[in-house]
Amino acid sequence: MKKASASGRVHVVLGSDVHLAEEALEKLVEAAIGSERGEALEVLRGDETTWGRVIETARTGSLFAPRRAVVVRGAEALKGDGEEVAAYLDDPPPGVTLVFVAAKVDKRRPAWRLVLDRATVIPADPLKGRVLRAHVVEHVRQRKLALADDALQELLDAVGPDLGRLAGELEKLEAFAGGGKARLGADEVAAVLGRGPARPLYRLGDAVGAREIAAALELLEESLDEGEQPLRILGALHRSLRQVRGARALRDLRVPRDELATRLGIFPFKVGDVLQAAERWSDAELARAVRALDRADWKLKGGADARVALVAAVAAAGKRRSTRPAAPAR
Repeated sequence: MKKASASGRVHVVLGSDVHLAEEALEKLVEAAIGSERGEALEVLRGDETTWGRVIETARTGSLFAPRRAVVVRGAEALKGDGEEVAAYLDDPPPGVTLVFVAAKVDKRRPAWRLVLDRATVIPADPLKGRVLRAHVVEHVRQRKLALADDALQELLDAVGPDLGRLAGELEKLEAFAGGGKARLGADEVAAVLGRGPARPLYRLGDAVGAREIAAALELLEESLDEGEQPLRILGALHRSLRQVRGARALRDLRVPRDELATRLGIFPFKVGDVLQAAERWSDAELARAVRALDRADWKLKGGADARVALVAAVAAAGKRRSTRPAAPAR
């Protein structure tokens, strides 16, 4: 249990997503000392300092800054055994906010066990699924951009978990919209984000999910011709099949339709299409389709020709199991 004396004064921003980590750090520093930094902010680097120096710096007052923030970047590389940490956490100095920023820490070290147990930990790992979607939707809302549902999906497909890129792409869309309130569609978003005339990638995933294999193969060839990255294509196909598999499971559990979008991590407008697609598969066929995509992933990472591997995977994924009885042996 965290002691109240350390709550709100010691923080750990922990995770490998640089954009999320910087966003969390800025909020903490802003709350601690405001926008005027100067002598109120001191930044240390873990590979250049020790636990002892961090604690000493945090305890050293300033005549010119009654409120201070001490930030330790790359804190996973801090040197020393951290014997000073326990006493600091028991009695942190008033007016001082201490923030450790680390991608990953060794929880076997006593100092880190203490800090992680007693400080406020803010995760900064790459976002996925519905959490990523909610994050993108919130940032679109903050910028007062009007995007159609398919345009939001196109933005998600284009950016993926790269939140650093998200900020830049939203700025492009703001400039394109020119402050107007007109809703942008998927084709407009695709054009602004530099995808050219190619149709949005999610349409390929939808075609595979719906077992419209001829259309899927055509969209696949088009995507490859437009220079789409093979692994991004494979990711879209995997995501589509996961949604279909999830829809089948939730349908069997009789989950209300209005909850499906949240549970599946999709936009509400896609619920009907995903449910229809779920009727076109058996569990065994979905499992076989996923295995086909996994084989393609293995081949791509092994240097195989991307077009050949992906076409074979889509064709195999959509192949229907024969229902005819086997011919009697003669």
